[in-house]
Amino acid sequence: MKEKLEEGVTEGGERDAMQVFACSAIGVFCACLRRILVGRDGALLTGTSTTLSPALALLGDQLTFAYVAFFACCAGDTWASELGVLSKSLPRLIIAPWRKVPPGTNGGVSGVGLAASAAGGTLMGLLHGLFTPGGIASVLPFGKTTTRGAFGREIIALTFVGFLGGLGGSLLDSFLGSTVQATYYDNYKKKIAKRAGPNTEKIGGWWTLLSNEMVNVVSTAISALLAALVARPILNWIV
Repeated sequence: MKEKLEEGVTEGGERDAMQVFACSAIGVFCACLRRILVGRDGALLTGTSTTLSPALALLGDQLTFAYVAFFACCAGDTWASELGVLSKSLPRLIIAPWRKVPPGTNGGVSGVGLAASAAGGTLMGLLHGLFTPGGIASVLPFGKTTTRGAFGREIIALTFVGFLGGLGGSLLDSFLGSTVQATYYDNYKKKIAKRAGPNTEKIGGWWTLLSNEMVNVVSTAISALLAALVARPILNWIV
């Protein structure tokens, strides 16, 4: 369906190298840095019996929250983009919700798209909590009993972070798309165009500052940073 609404979209939705980089680099960096600093994988560290200092345990959890929120933002944006087109009503511009825009417009949001972004992010957080070492394996008969107490705590925290990253990141992506990324509409092909052309008109974006890939980089980076900053209050809430 998207190929009927947006120029350059093909069946299968192949991603180029820049898109893969934008949707992985910061998250992978945070995950690798946590592994280097903490020296192990496992459940959340704050409030558990560990040989790590409280400061290092908190830093490890902040990095965990950061990369979970990063990939939750990526998933939320993708789900919103792919499933939002199924909405029966036209999307509305996030900075001017009274204005309806064509499907595929940068900054356009719909109820279906927002629900999809929240679901995508929540699923990312839930899966990380389930399958990380110390997660679901710890409650199976062959799991290590020493980590079972952290299971429920980790599920709650990471699912919540995933929800915030998916929904909040998608909203941030839409805000950036509606302000610093131009959207062009081809009046001849009746679809969103990738760039300006003889038959196009600009229908969105105050400034043409960022490409779609850079909008993804900025929104996911901010999502990761904010998740790291709220790690302490979330951990204090569930410990």
